[in-house]
Amino acid sequence: MIRNPVVAGMFYPSDGEHLSSMITDFMSSSGREPDSSITGLVSPHAGYVYSGAVAGAAFASAPVIVSTVIILAPTHSYPVHGASVYKGEGYLTPLGVAAIDTEITTDLLNSGLSFQPAAHRGEHSAEVQIPFIQTKWPDASIVVILQGSVFDRHSRTLAENLRDVLKNRENILIVASSDLSHYHPCDEAEQMDRKVIDAFVSGDPNNLNAVLSSGFEACGGGPMLTLMHYSMLTGSDRFGEIMWDTSATASGDRSSVVGYFAGYTAKEVQE
Repeated sequence: MIRNPVVAGMFYPSDGEHLSSMITDFMSSSGREPDSSITGLVSPHAGYVYSGAVAGAAFASAPVIVSTVIILAPTHSYPVHGASVYKGEGYLTPLGVAAIDTEITTDLLNSGLSFQPAAHRGEHSAEVQIPFIQTKWPDASIVVILQGSVFDRHSRTLAENLRDVLKNRENILIVASSDLSHYHPCDEAEQMDRKVIDAFVSGDPNNLNAVLSSGFEACGGGPMLTLMHYSMLTGSDRFGEIMWDTSATASGDRSSVVGYFAGYTAKEVQE
């Protein structure tokens, strides 16, 4: 079972050559260098004309060697109970098929997670990350988890599942897919987003949970919390900001913007 793309030609180019060139330009123009200590990313999921530069900065910062990328993504239209792990063989994009790591997927399903097929059919939040993965790591496999809950306890439990399943596996990268504030004036959006970014960079999931519970916006708040809990459980004790921007950079409209954030988790590399 191969999942077909649903936003190719809308969120990103449907022509593979154009798409690959665009992503390469996003990464190279970011000025970021690969960091082998990075274990997780926060990356936005809007149309590339708006958020591609921020996503490019995120992926440019990631390690050179990655075998499997675990994508934690929110749902926008289908109500997921808990978390849904995609059980198919791959995700198709204009760059080809990104293969699912079926061993990890099976282990996650055996750990108590479920596969809710309808959730994956029309959801773009994971899909838009995959061409970046295919461009930087052509041979990497993926695992796609759609998270339906932003409750901290759910993120903590999911992080524990991931820790148990991924132990003894090497060259794993976690990507939390999230945009930030939606449709506020630019100055207001920056103030709101700074609260979320500062909470993430603090490294304490309780801080992010408190900010999200207070009404500050991150449509991938659940995945961000899961990434933070997983990082704490596995020894990644550095959290940082890579880039922040809004849709106003592309549209010129500062009256109603969407905020985009690239962040990382990292731990010291053993020599």
